[in-house]
Amino acid sequence: RNYDTSLPDILGDQEQLIQAVLNIVHNAAQALGDEIRRGTAQIELRTRVARSVTIAKQRHKLALDLHVIDNGPGIPDEIRERIFFPLVSGREGGSGLGLTLAQTFVQQHQGFIACESRPGYTDFHIQIPYRKQEMAQ
Repeated sequence: RNYDTSLPDILGDQEQLIQAVLNIVHNAAQALGDEIRRGTAQIELRTRVARSVTIAKQRHKLALDLHVIDNGPGIPDEIRERIFFPLVSGREGGSGLGLTLAQTFVQQHQGFIACESRPGYTDFHIQIPYRKQEMAQ
């Protein structure tokens, strides 16, 4: 855990936002099979406030900045550009809907989600803008 406890709450659909993060963490945990067996598995959630960010061509003073980072095998090159598309999965028996839903839920909150991945490191990065009333809390 690497998070800022002073962050204000995001106004929005709490269940959707929790589900988005759970989908990403669940995928990370499933990808860490070998690392779990070796006792080296790591999933890190990191939160901060990002200042002066642009999301979908719109400037925001402040945004929630969330990273879900794991040390698994990475996302295969052949699907990396399509991981947010429905029915695209990197594992046998995967539905390919978890990341699609995560992206949908984040975008419904005017945010963005991106992924950087290589062997031994995958980082899902989410930013969701704060609105003025959230910063007054």
